[in-house]
Amino acid sequence: MTDSGTAKKNSTLKKALLIALISMLVLLVAWHLFLPMLAITVAVTAAVWAVIVITVILVASVVLLFYVFSGVGILILCALSVAWIIFAIAFFPIVFPLLIPLLILLLFVAFVRRNKMG
Repeated sequence: MTDSGTAKKNSTLKKALLIALISMLVLLVAWHLFLPMLAITVAVTAAVWAVIVITVILVASVVLLFYVFSGVGILILCALSVAWIIFAIAFFPIVFPLLIPLLILLLFVAFVRRNKMG
């Protein structure tokens, strides 16, 4: 009787160990499949935030330079800023609601500045 009881315990232990090993294997494979997707998400989110920050800094500096300088250099900087905003909207459409008001502000300041000069 002790042999059948020991065999039963070993069988139960082997089943439990097999279930634990299979579940660990499944979790490990799932982690290796999930981690790259998580990394892509983090990278895209970081890129979007970088584009937002760069655009806000660029537009703020151009608006400030509109009032400080005049001439062809500021117009070139304004054209580059507008091109950057269009590039950011084209490649990161999620930032569209944030960048359009900045573009409108930049164009409004340019219009006011042009009317003041002319």
